[in-house]
Amino acid sequence: MKLISLLIFSVLVSATSAFAHSPYFGQREKVELPEFGEVEFAILFGDGIIFADPSQVIVFDSEGRLLAATPLSDGFIIRCNRSNDGQFCSAYDAVRGLVYQPELGLWERGRTIVEDGRPSGDAYPEYIDISYGFIERPATFAEKVSFEVAGIAHAPGSTLFAIFWWCLALAPMARLFWRWRANDWKIKPVRFFGVLKVFLSVTAFLGMAFLAVFSLLYVPYSVLFFLFVFTLGGTVAFVITRPWGKRTANQSP
Repeated sequence: MKLISLLIFSVLVSATSAFAHSPYFGQREKVELPEFGEVEFAILFGDGIIFADPSQVIVFDSEGRLLAATPLSDGFIIRCNRSNDGQFCSAYDAVRGLVYQPELGLWERGRTIVEDGRPSGDAYPEYIDISYGFIERPATFAEKVSFEVAGIAHAPGSTLFAIFWWCLALAPMARLFWRWRANDWKIKPVRFFGVLKVFLSVTAFLGMAFLAVFSLLYVPYSVLFFLFVFTLGGTVAFVITRPWGKRTANQSP
């Protein structure tokens, strides 16, 4: 028993070491500010080991010195506005629905956080415990939509994959729907293969839905984003499975 316990412990330690990684940057945006020159807003990710990597938005100058940092979260989006009046960026916590607006009067140069364009080796946001220079407030609905659009534009590949996933998950259910409609919403005599089709369709949907929910542990996202990809994926599924020809009656589900 001790040997088995030791082997299990060794496997867990090895797996943890394999998944461990250095801090890294996600989205990055550069702006020019009169008080600080060229600064960069960046999402700094730490190491969540087997779960979502904790992150925070940091601001640093051209020398890599930290100027400001938000609290930790699992899902940040940066949106920058550039106009004749100036440039500024703000951060959005998509998980908690909070906006972080920079307050330049609270900025100050701190430790070196970036070296050779990369985060310092010890700059894990979950350990450095630094948060200042931003004002936190709840996001309005319009701001939530605006930030989500900015996030989709920044990562279109992830969005398309999520839409495809839900399209694939809902396609069997959509096919059942169209067959039921073709039967004038009536339940026809039960047949073995009809029951099997229903069972497999529901199982496939529930399985893919479970995997999507499970993925929240690794890549958290907002309710708005979920509603967008789920609705669009479902719409595509219902469109591509619809029998566009003449309705056929007396079909078993």
